[in-house]
Amino acid sequence: MFNKVRVVHMAVNSIAEATKDYEERFGLKVTSRGELAREGIRTAVMPIGGNTVIEFIEPLSREGAVAKFLQTRGEGVYMMGWEVDNLDSAIKELQAKGVRLVNAEPEARAKGANVFIHLKSAHGLMIELLEKPK
Repeated sequence: MFNKVRVVHMAVNSIAEATKDYEERFGLKVTSRGELAREGIRTAVMPIGGNTVIEFIEPLSREGAVAKFLQTRGEGVYMMGWEVDNLDSAIKELQAKGVRLVNAEPEARAKGANVFIHLKSAHGLMIELLEKPK
């Protein structure tokens, strides 16, 4: 069902500090930066090989899911994006196995919502399902 890890989302207190460390220590380079006001985060992407990336996420305020994650858990892996061949098939298979999903409803998906495996079904790891590009 799963092909590979496409993205590792890292919650950090400071994107500037984290990306500087990853550039100096591991030789990675930032290829894009952005701000997602709706989600309340700032982002920076660093490819790590093939088409896998690390996306650093920094909260824009002390509110929101990423800020709460940092307050309770500290910096670290916030979420991962796993590639599947077919999103519809993956949803059906996971639901048949009793896996709790977020935004798997057709209405949510029709509005552009991403589908996630809930962290309670994956031992504390939020997993985004990403369909393989065609």
